[in-house]
Amino acid sequence: MKLAKFFTLFIILTLSFSLSACSSNKTTKLSVSDNADQPRDGRDRELFEDALKEMQKKRYEQGRLLINTMVTTYGDSPLLPMAKLTIADSYYREGGTGNLVQAEAEYRDWLQFFPNHDLAPEVLIKTAEIHLRQIQSADRDQEHALKAEKILVETTKRFPKSKDNPKIVEYLDLVQEKLATHDLGVARFYFERRDAWKATESRCLDIIKKYPNFIEMDIALWYLGRALESQENTEDASKYFARIVREFPESKYRDAAAEKLELFGKVVPDPDPTITEKIVERRSMMARVMENLFGPTVAVSKEGILLKDGDKIDESTYELINTTARNTGSDPTSRGGSIGSKPTTDNADNNANPTNTNNEGDSNQPKIKEKKKNKKSKG
Repeated sequence: MKLAKFFTLFIILTLSFSLSACSSNKTTKLSVSDNADQPRDGRDRELFEDALKEMQKKRYEQGRLLINTMVTTYGDSPLLPMAKLTIADSYYREGGTGNLVQAEAEYRDWLQFFPNHDLAPEVLIKTAEIHLRQIQSADRDQEHALKAEKILVETTKRFPKSKDNPKIVEYLDLVQEKLATHDLGVARFYFERRDAWKATESRCLDIIKKYPNFIEMDIALWYLGRALESQENTEDASKYFARIVREFPESKYRDAAAEKLELFGKVVPDPDPTITEKIVERRSMMARVMENLFGPTVAVSKEGILLKDGDKIDESTYELINTTARNTGSDPTSRGGSIGSKPTTDNADNNANPTNTNNEGDSNQPKIKEKKKNKKSKG
């Protein structure tokens, strides 16, 4: 019996070693396929296409890995600006504090590499949007509002043609309104809670100089006049009380300002007939409360520059990618099919001319799809 058990154990051990040897041989054979990822002509476009497909499925991490492989392997690829921009977009699309911080770092890195690129103004605006998305109510810290304002001003200085960009104008108005509201709250606190007349004067003067279009300018003028009055400077105080009467005839501070002027022996001016529109634009109390509770009332776009809503790569993005490749001076067809060309519904024309890849008008399918068609035709 003992001898039979010994032979049984010996046979089991022999079979186990044989199976493990076979499995190790199979693993070695499979690793040979790694040579398929060696650098070759057109591989940069294939990696970029694959990355875009992953990101369209919201698999951002996998997409970034593919693009990083492309960037490190094909450092001279004409698609490099678009590839690095896609990485920044992917973090912006994911959202969340950590991802937005990383997105700004990636956009800034992109600007270091391509400072004069046609998309540079749009990238700067996108970094401003990162901070706009994180602005808090006016009674909280305004770090993000200050950073957004700085970036938007920087954009108008570096790219003067962008000054008339409606998006920049809208964002600057939003940011400056938030900053002015914050400063007014501080001025009110200094005046009502601390009797700090000089500090109140300083804050209100900043508002008047920096934010001339502030909707609540009449309130800033009132606290400035009161702060100067408390310092016995009635001459300068009268100037600001007169502005309230002249420019804000519907203000709740108008009558009080007029009384101050009469008390100081000054003439009460007539309303300025040119300020009707400014009165109409004043916010209601409910609007101010809602803005303080929920932040900016202007919606900030959560689309990337290349990755649009839903992470779709639309026709304009495809054209942008191909134009960038052409502008590098390299032949767009030398590295394979045209990246991201808008797919057409007329597949019959494409099948009729499968070899006509040099004509941009007929290169309407990504290269990967063309390979599949060629395989079918060989069959």
